[in-house]
Amino acid sequence: METFELILFLLTAVIASSILDKFLPPLSLPLVQIALGAALALAVPTQLEWGIDPELLLILFIAPLHFNESRHVDSGALWKNRWGIASLSVGLVFAIVAACGATLHALLPVVPLAAACALGGAMGSTDAVAVTALTHDRRFGRRREALLKGEALFNDVTGTVVFQCCLTILATGSFSLLHAGEEFALDLFGGFFGGLVMGLLAWGLLQVLRRTGLDNPTLHVMLELLLPFVIYLAAKSLHIGAVIAVVASGLMLSLLPQRHTAATARTKLQAQSVWTTLEFVLNGIIFVVLGMQLPRLLEPAAEGSLGDPATLLGVVVVLTLVLEGVRFLWLLAMDVRAAIARGDGVRSCFAREALRGTLAMALAGAKGGITLSLMLTLTASAALSAAGRATLVSIASGMIVLTLVLADFAVPALTPSKRSAKRTRDRVDAEIDLTLGVIASIEADAHLTGAVKDAAVDAVDEPATVIVMHRYADMLEDLAPAASPAAAARARAEVARVRGLYDQLDGIARRAARWDESEGDIEGEESPAAPSLSDQFHQMRETHDAVEDVQAQALVRELQLIKAMVADDSIDAAHAKDLRNDVYIQQLVLD
Repeated sequence: METFELILFLLTAVIASSILDKFLPPLSLPLVQIALGAALALAVPTQLEWGIDPELLLILFIAPLHFNESRHVDSGALWKNRWGIASLSVGLVFAIVAACGATLHALLPVVPLAAACALGGAMGSTDAVAVTALTHDRRFGRRREALLKGEALFNDVTGTVVFQCCLTILATGSFSLLHAGEEFALDLFGGFFGGLVMGLLAWGLLQVLRRTGLDNPTLHVMLELLLPFVIYLAAKSLHIGAVIAVVASGLMLSLLPQRHTAATARTKLQAQSVWTTLEFVLNGIIFVVLGMQLPRLLEPAAEGSLGDPATLLGVVVVLTLVLEGVRFLWLLAMDVRAAIARGDGVRSCFAREALRGTLAMALAGAKGGITLSLMLTLTASAALSAAGRATLVSIASGMIVLTLVLADFAVPALTPSKRSAKRTRDRVDAEIDLTLGVIASIEADAHLTGAVKDAAVDAVDEPATVIVMHRYADMLEDLAPAASPAAAARARAEVARVRGLYDQLDGIARRAARWDESEGDIEGEESPAAPSLSDQFHQMRETHDAVEDVQAQALVRELQLIKAMVADDSIDAAHAKDLRNDVYIQQLVLD
């Protein structure tokens, strides 16, 4: 019962954080959830106040989130930038280990060098959840976005292996390069190829179920939800990289051919809805749990039992600056190399806008769940004293919070929002032209769609046409504030015209009810016959069917108009893809 209460408590915290986020616009949702988790840990005692199993954290949260992210990542962009991703996933991690390890040992000589390097290894893993949230809202550019996502998916292996090797050195005092290389290869390549095989087997199972007629949307979604956990546990039993196996299986499923039918489209739509909800819940819980751990992990440092709190805070700040500085210099070197390969001048990398983008990318590599889970395993290590373990965990916790804060405040200031980039006047004007064209086509096609008898509006053939026109007029009203003055004027004029037609529909209801109001009021005039209840329901059913008929035809016309606008260079391919996707979603949910 206590576990059930804890689950309800965490879900309530996630919902509350989403509500609070609306009133705290400067803070991103992850930071709001961390702060709420910390406040709840101080106010309400729960099972989590004594800590959380690191392995449980990985399998319950990291595995499904990595799996879903890898299935939707741009695999073509990952392959195109494979060497850059490898550089960030391997080379940068070793650079961070060396820089952070040496700095921490110099600042606190009581911390063994191997232990300091272990902290550097944990800091080498970026948080895929935070990176996804940042790249979803900010415009880094196609290359940089691919590098950030690829790094977040693949650098966990390097950081984990380095962390484990440092603990081995700390415990035994010896180091075998051959053994470390074997372990790294088994985790990285074994996990990657093992994940590809398991992804292929999962795809084969789904195909068999579909061919035998056993597949249905509910079963398909349940299998998708189960896959990351099964793959993770299978990889652990094979002693290969579990997280990288989950990522590789997701990539394999995204690359293998899928049937495109109405049934698979509905299944995909249902699966996306479930995964979107699950992703929101898991993301929220992991950050709330992280916040609930912080008071326990930072309490020894705040009380002074680990030494001067100001000194520890200074160590956290210096190590974070070293971490971000190494990332920035490494990314700048990669930009210089890419500029040379393109034949551009090296000086272009040092222009103001280029440096802003590089700095934003460096700060976007925030730390989170995997870093915390690795550091929590120190509690099971006998190679460090209790005070030494508490010191390292407190420093790591402080660095996690500081990197998240830097990413939350600095990255938005350095990079433009994707939303604002998509809402340029040219794009809005083009969407207004498209919507005006759709409204005109609806009106022109009125005689081709299903009519509603005895319910005609004078200006058009039947009310269903006006109802659908009114839906598109609402879109025009939303677009007008961001449009150019000329386009906004056209949109508002059309909105006024359509709403005038829509108001005429009230006359239908008034005529239907006139018999009740006029009966006996006008001497010598025969009152209209009262429509029966079944007649009224039949009229409503006819109107509903006709509206769906008109809406379906309007969506077809919209696709045709989008194609024509691409041919006329009125909109670019990326904008057309976004518009078509909106139409496809409406077609899928239209019954």
